[in-house]
Amino acid sequence: MTTHASGPVQVVIQTIGTRHPDAITLIEDGLYFDLGNRLRNPHDDPAMRYRTGLDDDVREHVLATPGAAGIAEKIAESAKAVFFDYAGPRRRLVKVTVACRGGRHRSVAIAEQAAEYLRTAGVGVETDHRHINRPVID
Repeated sequence: MTTHASGPVQVVIQTIGTRHPDAITLIEDGLYFDLGNRLRNPHDDPAMRYRTGLDDDVREHVLATPGAAGIAEKIAESAKAVFFDYAGPRRRLVKVTVACRGGRHRSVAIAEQAAEYLRTAGVGVETDHRHINRPVID
């Protein structure tokens, strides 16, 4: 699942699940944030286990974790800082990877929230959820 920016893409936020065998090959140069031991895990709730961070109730569940909104904002601010302060005059694309264990819940919810912050700041952002459609890892 990919969501697109309305303008030129300046930041790409991909999400991955670290327990998938190909996860390590998906990490590219750029910023990396692992949420594996942080935030409420919807996987623990049978009603949410087979849903994703794109579902409103799952996203709300993750974002209700104390500190979750701050994590998303810090990810967005880090991406903005790299783009505006370090990407150089050619303004290279900034790549961000947000990981959790399965790549379906926490990383997706936080990546989408960070993307919202970036869009509000006028930054073109796209999200790419690499493991969202893979089978749930137990």
